[in-house]
Amino acid sequence: MPRRPPADLERDPPTRRAASTIGVMDIGSNTARCVVFDTSRAGSVRAVYQTKDAPRLGSETGADSSLSPEAMVRGVATVRRFARAVRALKVPKTLAVATSAVRDAPNGPEFVRDVARSTGVSLRTLSGTEEARYAYLGIASAWELSNDLVCDLGGGSLQLAEVRGGSLHNSVSLPLGVLRLSQRFFDHDPPKRREVDSLREHVRGTLASVLEAFGGGPYRIFGIGGTVRSLARASIEFREYPVRRVHGYLLYENDIDALEELLSEMPAVRRRAVTGIGGDRADVVLAGIAVFSELLRAVKAEGIVVSGTGIREGIALESIGAKLPAPAETLAQRSTVAASESFAFDLKHGLEVAETATALFQLLADRFEGGRSEALALRVAAWMHDAGVAIDLWNHARHSSYLIQNYPIWGLDQREVLLAAMAAYLHEGKNAVPSEWKKGFLPIIGPSDLEKAVRLGAILGVAEMLAPVQPKFGLASDGKVLAVSFSATRDTPLPPRWAEKVRKPMERVFELEVRYRDA
Repeated sequence: MPRRPPADLERDPPTRRAASTIGVMDIGSNTARCVVFDTSRAGSVRAVYQTKDAPRLGSETGADSSLSPEAMVRGVATVRRFARAVRALKVPKTLAVATSAVRDAPNGPEFVRDVARSTGVSLRTLSGTEEARYAYLGIASAWELSNDLVCDLGGGSLQLAEVRGGSLHNSVSLPLGVLRLSQRFFDHDPPKRREVDSLREHVRGTLASVLEAFGGGPYRIFGIGGTVRSLARASIEFREYPVRRVHGYLLYENDIDALEELLSEMPAVRRRAVTGIGGDRADVVLAGIAVFSELLRAVKAEGIVVSGTGIREGIALESIGAKLPAPAETLAQRSTVAASESFAFDLKHGLEVAETATALFQLLADRFEGGRSEALALRVAAWMHDAGVAIDLWNHARHSSYLIQNYPIWGLDQREVLLAAMAAYLHEGKNAVPSEWKKGFLPIIGPSDLEKAVRLGAILGVAEMLAPVQPKFGLASDGKVLAVSFSATRDTPLPPRWAEKVRKPMERVFELEVRYRDA
C-alpha cells in the first residue's frame, strides 16, 4: 500500500527506509501532483508516494490568459502542502515544474516568484516541446516503442509526440486541454448538443493540420494524463474487466462512445459519483471524451493504450540518466532488478534459470506457437520465480505469481504479465492454473494462452532443476526425444529425484522422452 504522510506532517513525520529517492511536483492547469520515486541502480523509478490537489490554475483566466488572483493563491497553497510532504519524507532532491496555465499566462513569472517566496520551491515552467518530450520519456520507460503517437491530455493543453523507429521524431503542444475547452465551449450543464458539436469541430480542425504535418500513421496511440486514466477506470468498472490497473488497458473507441452516451445526459454533480470520474474530472470529462474520439477517428486507430507512466516519470528518469528508448526485455529486466532491491530475492539465480529456460524454449517453441511475446513472459517468470520467498518460503510460487501481477514490470502488456505470473505459479510441478483464474482472466487470457502457460511453467520447472549443471538440449529420433547433456562437473549438486522431476513434465506436456548423456 502506498505510504501516505499523516495529516500533521510537521508534528509526526514518517520514517523512510534508506533508499535513493527523488520527488517530482507537476503543477498543471487543472490538477497538481507530487510523486516520490524510489530509484534503482538499473535505471528505473517506482512511485512510492503520491498526493494530488486541484488548484485549477487555468480556471477563470483573463482575456489574455492571465492567472486569476484566486487561482494563484490556491496554487501557492498546493505547492506549500507538497513541500511539507517531501520534507517530512526526507526526500533529498525534488524537481518542480509548471505547465500550460503558467506557460501561457503573462503573469506566470509572478506566480513562480510567489511560489519561491512562500514555499522555497523553484518552479520550472516547461515549454510545450519539453512537456511533450517528458511525456515521450515516460512512455518509453514502460513500453518498447516503434511507430507510435504519444497523447498527453491535460487541463490546458494537448501534447502530441510522434515516435518513429522508437525515437522522438516530432512534437507539438496544442491549446486543447479539457479545462480550456470546457470553459470556452460549454455554457450549460450538461452541455447542449450544439456546444459539443462546436467543440468537436474545433478539435477536428486543429488536429487535421498537425497530423498532416506529422506524416500520418498508422500509429499505436498511447494516452497519459488524468482524463484518460479516469475514462479507463470507468470503462474497467462497467466492463467488469479482470485487471483493475489502468496501465496497459486498451480503451476502445466503442468504450469512449459508450461513456459519452452515459455521461452526456448527466449534470456534473451526477458524473462525480460515477466510478473512475470523481470530482476533479466531472465537469471537464466530456471535453476529454471529444478530444480522444476525434483523435482516434483522425488516426484511424482502434483504441488508446492507457499508460500509468508519463511526464513525472520522464522528469525523474532524465534526472538519473536513464537510457531510453530501450527494448522490452531491457525495460523488464530493469524493473526486475528494482524488485530484487525492494524485496531482497536472489536475482542471480533467476538470471541463470532464465538462460536455461530460454535455451529450452527456443527448442520447443514451434510445438505450441511460442513467439517473442511468450519468450519475454518466460524470462520474467524465470527472473522472479523465487521472488515469493520474500513473503514466505512455503507456497512461494503463488507469492511469486502475485508479485509479478502487482509489481510494475515495465515492457510487458497485460497478457504477457499474466502469462509470466501463471508460469511462475506452475513451475513447481502443478498441472494447471487455479480454476478461478481460467474465468477471472478472460478476456485477456484465452484457452490457448492457458495451454501456453502450462508449457511455459513446465519449461521453467525443468530449467530451475537443471540450471546448476549448465545443460545443453537437442531433439533426436524425429523430434520424439529430448537429449540433455551437461557442461558442469560431475560433483555439481542436483536435488533428489531430479531425473524423474525433469522426465515427468516433458512427457506429460510435450510428449517427449528424455535421455541424458554425462549424467
